[in-house]
Amino acid sequence: MLSRFRNHKNKRKGGYFLKNGAVMLEQLIHSFNGNCNPIRMYFGKELKKATNNYNWDRMTHENWNFQLYKGVHDDHEILVKKFEGDSNSCMDPLELITNEAAIASNMSKQKNVLKLLGCCLETELPTLVYEFPAKGILSHHIYRGSQLLKWQTKLKIAVEVADAVSYLHYGTRKRFIHRHIKTEHIFLDQDYVAKLYEFQTPVPIPCGETHVDAKVFGAPHHFAPQLKISGVL
Repeated sequence: MLSRFRNHKNKRKGGYFLKNGAVMLEQLIHSFNGNCNPIRMYFGKELKKATNNYNWDRMTHENWNFQLYKGVHDDHEILVKKFEGDSNSCMDPLELITNEAAIASNMSKQKNVLKLLGCCLETELPTLVYEFPAKGILSHHIYRGSQLLKWQTKLKIAVEVADAVSYLHYGTRKRFIHRHIKTEHIFLDQDYVAKLYEFQTPVPIPCGETHVDAKVFGAPHHFAPQLKISGVL
């Protein structure tokens, strides 16, 4: 995977690639014994072209440490997740991103998880590329949409998200707790099929254990009341 950049003329980009690749490989080994589903490696210039140099009119959403851009690559729509370091965060941004890449790559065959297509390691922080969800973010349909979702559609979405969470708990080599499920982290495809994403902060339950002690993450109304009291996942 690294061979294509060994003789890269831009030492700075080559340095990013080696650093990011090493941390990502370490995360894969730690979480999944080095295993992952195949993903594509993108050049930085490819993603700039796909997003019109990350033009603001291509931005579909932004959060505390990333922006999402709609792009077109090889005549296919893609979703490009561009990260920025947060100086106010106590968490290492590179560790968060590589954690997401490791988990998302191992869940990409689950039909209710937004599929990770690939990544770019040339950028200062890795850039992730996902399939493009045609109907956007669930929260927009609930809080911004002019037409409310039908009850049957809401129920279907809830069941599909539960299927994705169940796979996160039991479908991989380790059991992971998502920790940050909310409507902003659920996408909808053309047929309103739910696609869970945002895997920066899931934590694994150690083998043989039934729980893990972890810091509470996110807003209080996004997690179970007992978690706030006990801190046990």
